[in-house]
Amino acid sequence: MYIEQLNLKNVRTFVDETIEFVHPDQEFRTKGKPEANGSGWLPKPRLPNVNLLLGDNGSGKSTILRAVAMAALGPSFADARLAAPGLVRRGCEQATLDADVLLHDQEGASGQRLHSALTISRLGELERIIAADDPWVRGRGLLWRPVFESKNEAFFAAGYGATRRVEAPENLDMAARTRLTFQRGQRLQGLFQESFTLIPLETWLPQKQLDNPGRYREVQGLLNHLLRPSRCKFTGDQERQVDYLFSLGGARIPFRWMSDGYRAFIGWVADLLYHACSVRPDPMKLVDLRGVVLVDEIDLHLHPRWQMRVISTIARTLPRMQFILTSHSPLVAGSLEWMNIITLKMNGRSNSTRARRLKESIHGLDADQVLLSEFFGLSTTRAEPKARELDRLALEAARGDDKAAELLISRLATGMEESE
Repeated sequence: MYIEQLNLKNVRTFVDETIEFVHPDQEFRTKGKPEANGSGWLPKPRLPNVNLLLGDNGSGKSTILRAVAMAALGPSFADARLAAPGLVRRGCEQATLDADVLLHDQEGASGQRLHSALTISRLGELERIIAADDPWVRGRGLLWRPVFESKNEAFFAAGYGATRRVEAPENLDMAARTRLTFQRGQRLQGLFQESFTLIPLETWLPQKQLDNPGRYREVQGLLNHLLRPSRCKFTGDQERQVDYLFSLGGARIPFRWMSDGYRAFIGWVADLLYHACSVRPDPMKLVDLRGVVLVDEIDLHLHPRWQMRVISTIARTLPRMQFILTSHSPLVAGSLEWMNIITLKMNGRSNSTRARRLKESIHGLDADQVLLSEFFGLSTTRAEPKARELDRLALEAARGDDKAAELLISRLATGMEESE
């Protein structure tokens, strides 16, 4: 399953917006091929499975991720018990959310398209969500039937909010999770509930090593490939048969002793691999699993060097997955082509957001150039006191003050503070 297009009407800051996403099976423009209906197709990006949402705080990035998650669950969302409060735009009584979904062999309908539609009605303080093609109501929607069960690879979707914490193995209560929502809903719970924790490696990978050594080796290889930009390696060894050890700088470190950046990244990719293993039948490879992966703040706690490579690494490691990600990082944005980037612009007067594909190429620019681009719109990346000082010196130099000109050159090359 891939999400091709999402339309939001009166959903929070979105009045009536249509957002198109790229995916691995999309037909892109090629040289010598006529344009579609004269409108023009996108050129094929180097990473055809990546969509990055860029926008100010409050512009609706997380709202889009939740909306895609809701669309991926289709008619099962209303019964999945995922909290999604305040979806209807203020001043409105009803909102609609619909998406075009491309199906594959995993859904038993390769090449077919399905429309996912949800209506959210507000009455007083409460909101009610109704699926347009609810099989319980209309006796239709046979293609949706697999979405009501968890142990199949149809309609695979996983989502991770900006709060990503791995549950301590000794505290994990799978029965309690099931009481919240069925497993398919759990894969997306982190987008709706900040306190929802991730599945630790220690609770499932040792058994996988015993029961299915081939799958275990595949998971170990994928983890190490995903960690390659960080110079960290998953050893596969356990300390006292509990914590998995990771090799970093010559030291072997238990997972719970690692930094926030490592734990946040390892946490969500390991959780994703757990859910992939739970649905992918043998001997089919995990890398060929299709689906949608949603990650809020992909650069969370990551070092700048890692930020520059994180998206290309995950996209190439799992090339069949469609990734929809958010970030504020110019290093993350600069690692992608314009075809991969969707910008969200907020109109403060109308409290509404417009979604548009980035038209300015920023791929390969340095961080300063990206921040000074049309999207980020900064006039300078210098600290405000230094920017004011440089403006003053530049003005005095332009008036003929030689001493100000010398000082301006010195200030441009150094910081403002006195060196010791």
